[in-house]
Amino acid sequence: MQTFEERLITAILTQAVEDAKYTGLSKKYLKHKIEAVNWILSDDPQFNYYCKLLNIEPSYIKNKVKAHADTKISSKQKILVKPIMKMLERKNNESRCVGI
Repeated sequence: MQTFEERLITAILTQAVEDAKYTGLSKKYLKHKIEAVNWILSDDPQFNYYCKLLNIEPSYIKNKVKAHADTKISSKQKILVKPIMKMLERKNNESRCVGI
């Protein structure tokens, strides 16, 4: 039986995979898709830590997402992605500045 923390982490990882597979045109969900794909496919320490807590090799999830999820941005989504990417870049720059 999983602890509360394990259930929470399982839910977070599951949601990230679901977000990475999004194929629609909602700006809100495209933002989640981009963030999820970046989180899963990069070497994000938090993602790796969550996987380790569940005794899952991070590369296992990464490979499954690459093989079975449509993580690419469609041509229709690309039109919507530009402002989202600018917003995420600003957010990342702001979070870096806070640490200074």
